Amino acid sequence: MAAPKEGWTLRASVSRGFRAPHITDLGTLGLTGSGYTVSADEVEGRGATVGSAAGATAISTGLPVEPAGPETSYQFEGGVGYHSRRFSTDASVFVNTVYDNIAYQALILPPGAVGSTLGDQTITAQGPTGVVYVPAAANPVLVRTNFGDARIRGLEHTMDVRLTSRLSAGTVLTVLHAEDLATGLAPNIEGGTPGPDFYVKVRYAHPTGRYWVEPILHLVGRQDRLSTLDLEDRRTGATRTRSNIKNFFYNGATVHGWVTPGSDGVPGNADDRLALTGETLAQVQNRVLGTADSAPLFTEVAGYLAVAVRGGFRLGRRHELLFEAENVTDENYRGIAWGMDAAGAGFSVAYVARF
Repeated sequence: MAAPKEGWTLRASVSRGFRAPHITDLGTLGLTGSGYTVSADEVEGRGATVGSAAGATAISTGLPVEPAGPETSYQFEGGVGYHSRRFSTDASVFVNTVYDNIAYQALILPPGAVGSTLGDQTITAQGPTGVVYVPAAANPVLVRTNFGDARIRGLEHTMDVRLTSRLSAGTVLTVLHAEDLATGLAPNIEGGTPGPDFYVKVRYAHPTGRYWVEPILHLVGRQDRLSTLDLEDRRTGATRTRSNIKNFFYNGATVHGWVTPGSDGVPGNADDRLALTGETLAQVQNRVLGTADSAPLFTEVAGYLAVAVRGGFRLGRRHELLFEAENVTDENYRGIAWGMDAAGAGFSVAYVARF
């Protein structure tokens, strides 16, 4: 770090990281947020190999499924800052390269795997490339292993400015870009990479400190760089297959009364109709998937703008009443791998006593 001039700072760093695999990396067997996952021990001696992707299109890489080993990383970071009584700002950029990245990839088994078991699940289907499916998850069975190298580039920026004795403003910006070094595509890291994230806040404070109020805008950009793991993940891309649609059509949808018997009056066969549209199962499958065997429901995570207001009132020297109104416009939004939408408009009040 250096300070070439009053108020200015320059900084740079190089660091090396190491992460040993933990119990989740080594021993997961069962349903996780990303899908049904098996450990290397579970498929030992079965000719299992690592798939080239996390989805149904994965082919065998020829790499045997082995217990995950450690990841290592090198990070280069540089930044500049300026600070004065009325204005301060910091900006930094970094490049973090992760070697032997622990990722989720599709499990590939030799032909004839249908009917065998993985944990407490029986394999019910196998694709032409060797990916396998179990009833617990709609996407192919996954394995967690070291697979390739990934690079994450980032930009972080903050700014605070005092406009008047009562009014101040600030911003926070974060931008990330992740890629697999072999393909240039998004790496299969659980949780994915969020879109650009930007906060703007304006604060009004009474000179005596008696009260303050702070509106906040939170703007998040669209994220369309989704990995094959993201696209298959039920929390993000939510890929559906013809088999998934068929199972729901003849089971859940029929039970709820959304499917009616066809002209023969007998439920559970090819002429059953979706009551709302009059479509048969085949027509629904073709409308949703086209000519493909599977397709994600979402191919991107939409951006959003959320508005909040918070503030406080001093009640004497030791007491304060705080309030916050969240998602004031009742925006409907979600982030990558959330699996559910954010809460709607809300209001909270807190009382603080200092002793």
